[in-house]
Amino acid sequence: MKPKLYVVEGTHDETLLRQLDSQIKTISVGGSQIKEDVLDFLVTYEDKFDIILMFDPDYAGERIRKIVAKNLKKPKHIFIQKEIAYNKTGSKIGVEHLSLEHLKQALQQEIHQSNDSTHITINMLYALGLTGQKDSKQKRKSITKKLHLTYSNTKTFMERLNWIGITYERLKELVDASS
Repeated sequence: MKPKLYVVEGTHDETLLRQLDSQIKTISVGGSQIKEDVLDFLVTYEDKFDIILMFDPDYAGERIRKIVAKNLKKPKHIFIQKEIAYNKTGSKIGVEHLSLEHLKQALQQEIHQSNDSTHITINMLYALGLTGQKDSKQKRKSITKKLHLTYSNTKTFMERLNWIGITYERLKELVDASS
């Protein structure tokens, strides 16, 4: 089994991870200005590590996730729920603000990109009421929480469902259970 390498946004995120485990392997991309040398390192050594992307649940974090993931073969993902990522005053959001307990739980929720050939389409999401309806946003929020994904718009939601290889039948079960 390959050693895990957690890819995070900044050094404060690395510090928090090391508080949980001093031996944990981390690398910071340097914030929204992704360091080219870090990206080169990840691409060069992705066969030696089990690469896990864990970024802030905000626009910048999602942007970084897309850029880094696009350059790697099959990284794993950890999605942090917004509600648990705010600082004490509620003015900032980020991985570095997680409690150690929430961080420990998050590390158990790795999302593996699936090799399965399932393909969720926009029409399927519409048929299940996950887009195009008044309550679609709330339904997507419920499903993303159950699947340990972060809330996103319909297009990104569909992309992530396909990443994890969820079937239409399983998605329907989740929707029915949420109703």
